[in-house]
Amino acid sequence: MIDSRITIQLKVVFICLGIFSYSVSHAQKEVRLYDKADIELSDHQYTEALNLYKEVKDISPDFGDVDYKIAITSYLSGVRDDDSIADFLVFEKTYGSTDNHYYYWLGQIHLRRYNLDEATLAFNKFEQSVSYSGSSNKDESSAKIEHVQQLKNFFNNPDNYSIHQLESPVNSGSAEMSPVYFEEENELLFASNRNKTGETPYVIYYSKSGPNGWEQPTELKNLGNFTRKNANIEVVNDDGKLFLFREENGGDLFYSQADGAKWTTPVEFDAKVSNNHLASHFFINEHEDRIIFASDEGDNGLDLYESYRDPKTEKWSKPSPFYSSVNSKFNEDSPYLSPDEQTLYFCSDKPGGIGGYDVYISKYDPATFSWSEPENMGWPINSPNDEFHFKMNFDQSSGYFVSNRLHTKGDFDIYFFWEVDKVKIQGRIFDQSVNGPLTNAEIRFHPSQYLDEYFVSAIDNTGRYSTKIISDEIFKVEILQDGKVIHEENFEIHDTSGDPTTHIKDFSVN
Repeated sequence: MIDSRITIQLKVVFICLGIFSYSVSHAQKEVRLYDKADIELSDHQYTEALNLYKEVKDISPDFGDVDYKIAITSYLSGVRDDDSIADFLVFEKTYGSTDNHYYYWLGQIHLRRYNLDEATLAFNKFEQSVSYSGSSNKDESSAKIEHVQQLKNFFNNPDNYSIHQLESPVNSGSAEMSPVYFEEENELLFASNRNKTGETPYVIYYSKSGPNGWEQPTELKNLGNFTRKNANIEVVNDDGKLFLFREENGGDLFYSQADGAKWTTPVEFDAKVSNNHLASHFFINEHEDRIIFASDEGDNGLDLYESYRDPKTEKWSKPSPFYSSVNSKFNEDSPYLSPDEQTLYFCSDKPGGIGGYDVYISKYDPATFSWSEPENMGWPINSPNDEFHFKMNFDQSSGYFVSNRLHTKGDFDIYFFWEVDKVKIQGRIFDQSVNGPLTNAEIRFHPSQYLDEYFVSAIDNTGRYSTKIISDEIFKVEILQDGKVIHEENFEIHDTSGDPTTHIKDFSVN
């Protein structure tokens, strides 16, 4: 009788110990996931952080401040780009005074939405909070405020390009990378991780443009699978070769060629290239004797390197860093060289730009054998987020790039860009409520192809405005007073004459 009681008691003890052990193990998993998510958040990897925070919440719905962190990463990853931020403002009562970074994240959310005045106010509050607490983040707050002012200058002075976000089914809820366009066939190849999982989720897709837009993309399975890092394809127009990078056996270049509606199984381009420490983001010229690529062999993160093939020996030169004016102490990536090899486009995350990675341009001077100081390509090519895989079409006035900016359908989307002409437009704004000119206001012209861009002019005390806009476009016109839109209407202009004509357009508001 005693033995049976002891046996029952021991069973109860073991069950309790098992439950306790499971609870501790479960709690440890939550903490590990949460800590990992915090690291991703601090590195601004918002999508990765969001997924980890959601895992924590699935295990323990009331774990710490996980709801707050999910809100931050939801807004900054683009998941809630079209939602009101009211849900986040609710956290101000709780975390506005207890978390020094609340106003930093609020500023980042406004920045993603191009609400520059609101972002400035939030970053000012962030600066006040870190100053009060003695935090070491004061320099970061000052840098953010300065960055917003730089953005205002870029936004108010758009460059001579217009952009268009490709529609579905090309862009999807996943990531689209490395677009390559074949103009003669209206064909587009790109890498995407749609409907894929695992370590190498990216595959190459093919789509063709027809009278009803882009056709449903077809997966080119024989071209292989790629990681995000090496999801990079390039085309040589002269012979139609499609180049791609594979990491096997130390990494090497492979190429495929069109075979009717299909592409051949990739074969190695040149065994000697593998000795060049070739990184994933590369460019190869039309003569196939010059390669420019990003490498982390140096001490400054990613730098651009180049290698040449000797026409006599067929050997590739030892890779050397690209010209010093191009490489910086920060990351340089995604090179593209014009067919005449006189203009280099690349991406960099160095300070002074619009966002994280921006597209820069540098030109070669044959007289001095040097490359010019890189210039930022400005807005709207660049955004407060990241731009990669910038590639010109053969006409050298249009092309494609990818970005994870505001209103992307998924992670990164493909955008088409083209060079535009501008014309001057001016006029007066009449205020019906006072039967006179509207004053202390501004007017914005948003191109229909990309409504996040605008051409702006202040309205003076006589109600007059003056600015330059795209010469052939349909615009959504907004008139703002005290930061609020008081009037909207559509306006078309179709000037293809090329003459420096000034167009007159008056508006009336009530």
